[in-house]
Amino acid sequence: MQWQIKSKAPSAFLKQFPEFSSLISQLLYNRGIKTQQQIDEFFNPDYEGDLHNPFLLNGMKKAVKRIFQAIKKQENIIIYADYDADGVCSGAILFLTLQSLGAKNLQIYIPDRNKEGHGLNKEAIKKINKKKVDLMITVDCGISNLEEADLAASLGIDVVITDHHQPKDRLPKAIASIDPFQKNDKYPFKDLSGAGVTYKLACALLSEEENNSGDLLKKWLLDLVALATVADVMPIIRENRTLVKYGLGVLAQTKRIGLKELMKIAKIVPELTKSSSNGEAPLTNLNTYTLGFILAPRLNAAGRMNHANVAFNLLISKDKKEAEKLAQEINENNLVRQNLTEKIVKEAKERIDKKFSEKDTKLIFEGSADWSVGLIGLVAGKIADQYHRPTIIYQEKGSFIYGSCRGIGQLDLLKILKQADKFFDNFGGHKRAAGFRTKKKDLNKVKNILTKAVENELKDKDLTSILDIDAELCLEEINWQNYDQIQQFAPFGKSNLEPRFLIKKAEINDLKTVGKRDSHLKIDLMVFNDKLKQGKNFKAIAFNLGKWHNILNKGDLVDVVFELIINEWNGNRYLEMKIIDLRIAEQ
Repeated sequence: MQWQIKSKAPSAFLKQFPEFSSLISQLLYNRGIKTQQQIDEFFNPDYEGDLHNPFLLNGMKKAVKRIFQAIKKQENIIIYADYDADGVCSGAILFLTLQSLGAKNLQIYIPDRNKEGHGLNKEAIKKINKKKVDLMITVDCGISNLEEADLAASLGIDVVITDHHQPKDRLPKAIASIDPFQKNDKYPFKDLSGAGVTYKLACALLSEEENNSGDLLKKWLLDLVALATVADVMPIIRENRTLVKYGLGVLAQTKRIGLKELMKIAKIVPELTKSSSNGEAPLTNLNTYTLGFILAPRLNAAGRMNHANVAFNLLISKDKKEAEKLAQEINENNLVRQNLTEKIVKEAKERIDKKFSEKDTKLIFEGSADWSVGLIGLVAGKIADQYHRPTIIYQEKGSFIYGSCRGIGQLDLLKILKQADKFFDNFGGHKRAAGFRTKKKDLNKVKNILTKAVENELKDKDLTSILDIDAELCLEEINWQNYDQIQQFAPFGKSNLEPRFLIKKAEINDLKTVGKRDSHLKIDLMVFNDKLKQGKNFKAIAFNLGKWHNILNKGDLVDVVFELIINEWNGNRYLEMKIIDLRIAEQ
């Protein structure tokens, strides 16, 4: 892994904002936040001022008109949601909104991940048609399902599409298609999650309410929006930053019994550390880690190991006993998911290591009939991260191949997949995460086309993994004032990662392995100020770096890349380091 320290901010920029330390100004500069207005918007998200008018989205007026028509006539409405955390949260947002507006004949349809795959499918449309559905509203899917939407229209089902994936050259046959990526769409922020787009539809519908009940529901839905935004790895900037920051405050006081039970079983104790007094976001002990690494994997596990209906029912449940049972089931599914994923990753790595070449391997392409389609996306992500190569992991199921793709920064996966689209029954996704289905007989053709496409795209490019570092610190900069100001950059996430720092020539005072199979490393590090002949000891934890225990010794000098964390124990708070990477220091 190659370490790369970001360029130093110009001295003129550092002087421009004297209220911040030079370190905090450097962090702002690194994130492209360079004007007073940008700084104010970043540090002070405003629910009333930062969220854009939902009617700026193409198709919104038509969608709202058709939905209200269906509610007024008590038509049969079905919400067609994707099976991941984003889709399930989207489904819950729209279901609860339509219920509040008086929809009576309301249903949800979430496809079976293992049997039906992503997006609309023709068999599902035929099932829906038998239910005499008048209006189908898709959430987090549908924008690329042209044939399926055509089928629904031919059967007399009106369709409203809401999605955030890339459209094809033409839009589906629908009453309205709402997607910020469609051509000529004037919505100013494109990177909404599927739930973010659904929330804009909910806001548009609720804005028609004559009393303030609609405004209240909009705010109480933000816990689901925040959860989905982080789960789907959307950039936590601009409008998403506002949605997530307020959503965390809502989650800490959520009225959703299901989320309360899910947090309880995950041993999360939500607290409000500061209530909102002037419309600012409430402060809470919850963060994006809570959403992305504790709650979201559990919601996703329902669809991966069983059926996403379990997660959806949990989110809309109004019965405590039902919610307890569903949360328990989801938690058990997640434990099974973790073990199976670990097993598949191990098998995949054993295959890859036999033929992997730093110089020649541009695309990793592996699969098995035994690798569950519900887990291959997780496996592809882990493999892509470890080898820093675009990765396709697939399951062979009957006469079909189900592929899940994860990319790296230099590559647009959708552009690559389009080169083999004549062999796909279905494909779609984002630049960094996508999927496809093809016939087993076409697997080798697809593999050859995609391998050549990736090799051409990445030819002469350095595929060494880059670890971006915000700044090199000296001992005096590791202090509580800087830590507290760094926390103002939260919520962290894509496009606003938690700041990472470099310290050089720290001395190892003690080290030991901890955790399952001694996979983690605990170190005591002495950080020096050579000029003042001073030093200070810091405790550090290095996750998944236990292998260094056999390399390092007490007294060794190391360079470490780390994040600042706190350890609270017995009423005291200590600044510590979470080590991201380390190396032996040059003498």
